[in-house]
Amino acid sequence: MKNTDRLKEIIDFVSDRTGADVTCSSRRTDVTDARALYYKIALNTTKASMEVIGAAVGKSHSTVVHTRANVVPRIDQDLFYVDIYRDFISKDTKEKFKGEVSSDTLTDIEIQYRGLSKEDREIYDERASLVLKSFDWKRKDDNRKEVFEIINVSQ
Repeated sequence: MKNTDRLKEIIDFVSDRTGADVTCSSRRTDVTDARALYYKIALNTTKASMEVIGAAVGKSHSTVVHTRANVVPRIDQDLFYVDIYRDFISKDTKEKFKGEVSSDTLTDIEIQYRGLSKEDREIYDERASLVLKSFDWKRKDDNRKEVFEIINVSQ
């Protein structure tokens, strides 16, 4: 798929999910936030230059740079945009691995994990390790017996 086709796909996805036309020149917050989401997805899922990414929505590369530095960190805190980003990455990752791995092999969580950034993976791994440790108390080996302390409360 060519970059222009891929960018058009991202524009359509973001515009549809946010309800804001990212190609219009409006400075309304909902439009600029949706456009920032488009930039984030395009930068993370294509090899297109910032100039090409910006041109697809009628903006310059400097607008992409500014938005990435100043607006993307704000939308990264907004669950509405985070959910849309994750949905796109999940859909994209499923399509990418469709022919390589059967759906029985990877769970939805594993597919989403593959779409995470390095920083997000580190956070996920840290939290998942705590959950896995919590299952230790459920498992018993034949060699390990449960030992209970007897507390006598009578005087």
